[in-house]
Amino acid sequence: MLEGFIDTEIEQPKPKQKILLVDYHNLAMRNLFALPYDPTDVSFVGYRVAMLTSIRKLARDFSPNRIIFCREAHDRNWRYDVYPEYKLNRSAARESSIVDFDKFFPIHEQFIVNLSECCKNCQFLTIPRLEADDIIALIVMNKSEWDITLVSTDKDFYQLHKYTNFKQWDPIKNEYVTVLNPVAALTEKIVRGDKSDNIPPLQKGIGSKRFAKIYSDDLQKWLTDNNLQEAYDRNTKLISFNSIPTEFVSIVKNAVDSFKPEDFDARLFYSLVIGSGLGSFLDKTNDFINIMKNVK
Repeated sequence: MLEGFIDTEIEQPKPKQKILLVDYHNLAMRNLFALPYDPTDVSFVGYRVAMLTSIRKLARDFSPNRIIFCREAHDRNWRYDVYPEYKLNRSAARESSIVDFDKFFPIHEQFIVNLSECCKNCQFLTIPRLEADDIIALIVMNKSEWDITLVSTDKDFYQLHKYTNFKQWDPIKNEYVTVLNPVAALTEKIVRGDKSDNIPPLQKGIGSKRFAKIYSDDLQKWLTDNNLQEAYDRNTKLISFNSIPTEFVSIVKNAVDSFKPEDFDARLFYSLVIGSGLGSFLDKTNDFINIMKNVK
């Protein structure tokens, strides 16, 4: 060693925690409607097996340090205070579906309860008055120290691609989502509305090409000339995650930070598979356990 030279080790930055966020409702609906309709499957065995298979694949493929299943609250979402007609089309769509949702939802909810009792190393997060989208957005926006992958096909999350800690995995296309201009993607949704959430467009007949011209010319002038500023502001409050009421920021942060993971309960999971009529998953049970117990 050279005289006077101080031998010090350079402290390496800690690797970021790999966090897997799962849009639980999106995952559930994809698995439910991906299955061929079977009127004899009154206890939705096929759906529950498909959910376990999907969760096993996600944990195996991404090897996360932590999994957070983000869920919908079943009370009145804060957006109804902004626009009472928000999502009023959902009940009609369910009534016309071949799926009997009156029978499905109780089974679905019990399945979540049973699964969460086994997967105590994973967080099943529900916050009153928030949708899963809100929870996901607030985590991404306030956990810059995490390396976050979201599993969802929902285009609502395109606006989050401006955050460097965020990636979105499309499980149908089996690839990461690429959004070149998240601000433009958000603005387009505000202008064109969201039919699935009963959010009206600012004007009828605006497609992607028409929006691109409006956006590149002068959006503000177009809003003023067509007296659309109020409607634009309303849609912004409904769609932009920056409009989530600030009181929920600390609520979500505290819920995430206070979670204390416990060991995965393999014995209880065996009981769930055997006792819930999920025998078709039995040959995958050991693999599921070995994968899930590594999530800490």
